[in-house]
Amino acid sequence: MTRMIDTERLRHDYPIARIITSYGITLRSCGRTLVGRCPFHQDRGRPNLVVYPETQSWFCFRCDIGGDVISFVEHLEHLSFRDAVARLTSGETSNARRTTSPAVKMQIVPHRQRALGPAQRACLSAAVDLYHNRLLSEPDALAYLDGRGIDRTTLLRCRIGFAAGNELVTYLQWSGLPIATAIGMGLLRHDGRDFLAGRIVVPELRAGQPIWLIGRVLGSSPNVPRYLALPGRKPLLGLGALNNERSVFVSEGVFDWLTLRVWNYPAVALGGTHVRSSLLRALEPFTRIYLVLDSDEAGQAGTRALIGAFGDRIRPVTLPGVKDVADLARMPDGRERFSRAVAESERLSALAA
Repeated sequence: MTRMIDTERLRHDYPIARIITSYGITLRSCGRTLVGRCPFHQDRGRPNLVVYPETQSWFCFRCDIGGDVISFVEHLEHLSFRDAVARLTSGETSNARRTTSPAVKMQIVPHRQRALGPAQRACLSAAVDLYHNRLLSEPDALAYLDGRGIDRTTLLRCRIGFAAGNELVTYLQWSGLPIATAIGMGLLRHDGRDFLAGRIVVPELRAGQPIWLIGRVLGSSPNVPRYLALPGRKPLLGLGALNNERSVFVSEGVFDWLTLRVWNYPAVALGGTHVRSSLLRALEPFTRIYLVLDSDEAGQAGTRALIGAFGDRIRPVTLPGVKDVADLARMPDGRERFSRAVAESERLSALAA
């Protein structure tokens, strides 16, 4: 008769971080998670493997796979479930019960955001001022924002702008700021044209000062990317606008976030579904996290990953018959629909508790 396997006991006896490091994979601390290079693909850029000690699970955002310690051994060694269990319990996974592998120690390396220099800060602030003032006199851009449900109060509060495309170099020269610095930051192309030309520009503000920009093309074209952002690490959009809130609404896109700002929800945007280690760390202080990612497959994968990272702090919000929050902004009763969806999320969480 087939012997029953106590998987909970296995997860306890063979902590996932220890097993992964026993294979020679370096893990680095990031809040309550650990990150490292995924062994299932050529992980040469930012590390894609995230390990969640709290739930004894792992997930790769590039491969879109994850699981527990048993599934990790299954994938890595191409074994069946029972063979992976046998490999674990036999101690053949590089002495898996040891605190760390004798050849590899777990590295604890905190994430640090690269600071802007004085000239970079000045150029970025000048660009935000120019673009914001240009937007206020740009009827087409204002009409576009109005059609997306973004009111004038939010437009002013978030310092939203519009890049006409040929004004920044002149403005920087008039302000006595270095053109070479603006080119190095990505604000200007080498021909002097604005990098975000023809786009609605949304800054991330920290302590009232911009640290990053992202632009959404006005209109649509099959040959033009919808969004462009300044080079460098993408921050958690909207984090600088929060004021010691303990709860936060996590959205996916720029206009999802702007919609939530219009509705006065404390919100941030991931800028996609790839939940990087730096973003996980930024979300760590919040005691309740409402997830309002898109309803498509990628959004649901991101939701699962965040649930794995934060456990019962997560409140998934199911959007009523739409893909994302920005779709609700176009509906006359969109705000009321969203409020009901949040209330339903709370109800389901209370039932599950």
